[in-house]
Amino acid sequence: MYRIYMIEDDNGILEAVKSQGERWGLQVLGVRNFRKILAEFSEIQPHMVIMDIGLPAFDGYHWCTEIRRISKCPILFLSSASDNMNMVMAMNMGGDDFVVKPFDLEVLLAKVQAILRRTYSFQNRSAAIMEHGNVILNLTDMSLLYQGKKLELSKNEF
Repeated sequence: MYRIYMIEDDNGILEAVKSQGERWGLQVLGVRNFRKILAEFSEIQPHMVIMDIGLPAFDGYHWCTEIRRISKCPILFLSSASDNMNMVMAMNMGGDDFVVKPFDLEVLLAKVQAILRRTYSFQNRSAAIMEHGNVILNLTDMSLLYQGKKLELSKNEF
């Protein structure tokens, strides 16, 4: 299961993405402390970050730069600051994509899936996730996701 670290100060948006993400087999973890984003990032070790630009304490550009110093994890900006200057700046600071608020949840999650597929499926096939129907087998951590429940498999079960 892919872990998504969501750096968003609007709890309504965070909860909506969490809920929809679970339906897509993703684990979405929200920021707990806006002053310790880098420490939380290191603890969670997400496969992807979804980040707003306007945040308490430091803005999304700052945190994108800090994350880029230690990781090549994909970063998708999700913001209402949708003028061309903000979009260009987000990409120049290390962002991989930009979704404008208000947004459609299905479109956002489709973009997330596409970025994850390009980042992880094509680069490292040995650390893949296999899907069949509504069952997801994670070859990295030997787990199975079925109907929203994660099952840790033993070596023999795997």
